[in-house]
Amino acid sequence: MLQLKPGDVVVDATLGAGGHSSAILEKISPKGTLVGIDKDEDAIRIASNNLSSFKPQSQLATVVGSYTALDSIFSTATKSWRCGKPDGILFDLGLSSLQLGGNRGFSFLEDAPLDMRFGEAEDLTAEIIINSYPVDKLADILWQFGEERDSRKIAKAIFEARRKERITTTNELVDIVTKAKGGRKGRINPATLTFQALRIAVNDELSAIMSALPIAIELLKPGGRLAVISYHSLEDRIVKNIFRDAAKNEIVKLVTKKPTRPSFVETKNNPRSRSAKLRVIEKI
Repeated sequence: MLQLKPGDVVVDATLGAGGHSSAILEKISPKGTLVGIDKDEDAIRIASNNLSSFKPQSQLATVVGSYTALDSIFSTATKSWRCGKPDGILFDLGLSSLQLGGNRGFSFLEDAPLDMRFGEAEDLTAEIIINSYPVDKLADILWQFGEERDSRKIAKAIFEARRKERITTTNELVDIVTKAKGGRKGRINPATLTFQALRIAVNDELSAIMSALPIAIELLKPGGRLAVISYHSLEDRIVKNIFRDAAKNEIVKLVTKKPTRPSFVETKNNPRSRSAKLRVIEKI
């Protein structure tokens, strides 16, 4: 849907391990330009190594930073290349596979410190939120960012547990949430929405999306395309509204009037894709 061709200029705003960027570089090489951005320094190191084979044919810059600074990062990274504005920009929101498999507390499948930061330069962690936020504020986070129906009950259970001992690990938090929700029922872990809410709060993800997408639209060259993959309703609603408003103002046209969803075959081969929604616009 990005309609890439050799020589194009592209920004991968959520680089991760470089999976999407590798596919992009195959399309834009030779003489293409790619700027990859990620807050995670480990991801930047891994992606730089994974993409190194493309460097002789194309210009490649991998940058530690936030996509909220997309315009300044792109300008600085490409200053010596004089390549013009991007033909395509990609956002793949949420977690990368690297972060799920790491030791930062994103996953409840293994015991780890309650960190949940995308970038280690940030100060706020999930442990700080869990152990210091007032009950009402904690409940609001679980409801607003996780749409957790038992938000008040879970917040009270966390408060009671932390009065006895500081909560520091994912296993401790999973046990508290599971008991507060009356035990595990069905296939989905009871702590899923709580973990989602805390991750979004720690990284201020929704505000970052609201800030970054208008910048991305402004940065695109006319005819360029912006693609965003989101994974839950809160993200997708923001993307949909920003794209709709830009289309109403005749700044862009909607390439996808409704989000594109993965096929049955794709979800079977890659279960993590099951909630993905892809929306694409083209700059007028």
